Amino acid sequence: MESIRFGGSRSVAALLALLVVTSGVGVAQSGSSQPAWADQAFADYRGMVGVYNDAITSVDLGPAGGQLAGERVNLVVTDTDGTTATMAFRMDDQLRMTELQQGERADATLRMSTDRGTFEGILSADNPAVAFRTAVTDGDITFDGLGTTNAVKWVVINNVVNFARALGLF
Repeated sequence: MESIRFGGSRSVAALLALLVVTSGVGVAQSGSSQPAWADQAFADYRGMVGVYNDAITSVDLGPAGGQLAGERVNLVVTDTDGTTATMAFRMDDQLRMTELQQGERADATLRMSTDRGTFEGILSADNPAVAFRTAVTDGDITFDGLGTTNAVKWVVINNVVNFARALGLF
């Protein structure tokens, strides 16, 4: 795969800065309490992770997959009434979920967002790793990098994925 070189161009730097500012890069939720459904959602999530971890090593997550390795993730799930529950984990080098916790991580490098229906669909899937990949491909899970470097990285990845989706490559 060829890498893209950006040289020292001020216009490229300005474009990347503009993308970061206009992308709606999320910040982790803080100081809010979890909704009533969060405890059960976390218990269901924790129960699914073993099945996901067993399957993920044989599932290709596409262009964003390799970039998830090592990320510390705040997963924000939004219900139809607008309430949100946050769970956190770390992705290891084989994209397995480790260090699960309810609530957010203070050291998160990535915010992953989805709706409750998508989340529950992944939890109940026979192969949650494939269901996760499908949700990412369909745009039902979004990624926002936290911190300047990760924000730029995920804006670029998201734009490439969105462009490929628009071309029908997914």
